[in-house]
This record gives sequence, C-alpha cells and structure tokens, in this order.
Amino acid sequence: MPVHKITVELLKDIAHIGRKWAIIEVSAPQARNSLIPTGIAREVTPDRLKKIEADKKRAQDQVRIRLEQAFEIQKILEWQIFEFSLRGKWTKVFGGLDEHTIGNKIAEKFDIKFEKKDIRLPNNTHIKTAGEHLVYLHITRDTLAKIFIKVSISD
Repeated sequence: MPVHKITVELLKDIAHIGRKWAIIEVSAPQARNSLIPTGIAREVTPDRLKKIEADKKRAQDQVRIRLEQAFEIQKILEWQIFEFSLRGKWTKVFGGLDEHTIGNKIAEKFDIKFEKKDIRLPNNTHIKTAGEHLVYLHITRDTLAKIFIKVSISD
C-alpha cells in the first residue's frame, strides 16, 4: 500500500531530514504525528508555496541589482573617511565602535545599506582606540571597498 506524502516547510534544522526553510516531502504519519505538532515543520499550502516562490524571486532580484551596482558602490565608497567622536579617556574608547554604527553612518551619508556581516572591522572586534582604522566593506563576494574610520575622543 503506497504511503501518502505531505509537503512541509522545515522551521528548524533536522538531522537526516533537512535544513531550516527547506521544502520537503515526508510521509503523512510522520508529518501529522511528530513534525507539525512539535512545531518543527508546517504544511505547505498552495498560497504559502506562491509566497515562498515570490520571496525567492525578490531575493534573487535584489542580489542581481546589487551585483550590477557593485562597482559603482565600490567607486563611491573606496577610501572614504568616516569620522566618529566617542566618549573615552586618553586613547581608549568607552564601549567601542561596532559594525551597526558604521553601517548606519554609511546609510545616512550615501544611502547604501550594509548588513553587519558585510562590515569587517580590524581584528574582527569593535574599534576601541582613537585614530584611523582600515575597515573592509564586502559589497559582493568578489567586490570590496576599503574605508577609513577616524575615531576621536570627546568628553
């Protein structure tokens, strides 16, 4: 007797089944008895499938547009100096300067948004000293811009 299959979307990584957000077919008993009731997966309806496809297409379009604009963004940002005045004592900064703050400053000045993971700070830690620091902005996998972060201490 053939086993009825149900298409589900995984909400968590599950060993030997699939990764989070994967759409897979599983047996109806497995879906109804363990995956769906425990919140590990949800059944994919035709409307949900359309939404998933639309989201994938939108994400691909954003990647394509970013790729087309990558060299223009690189030319705009390359060797720019962004100045920050932070509280501190002598050359030490209280707290530190993080990727989020730098990303907000770039978005404010040039209207170009970067995710936290695309901003690479020196030594992969927050900037905690005054002076100039070289920071890499990963625009795409193959395109990056180098900027300077100039930190001064204020009281």
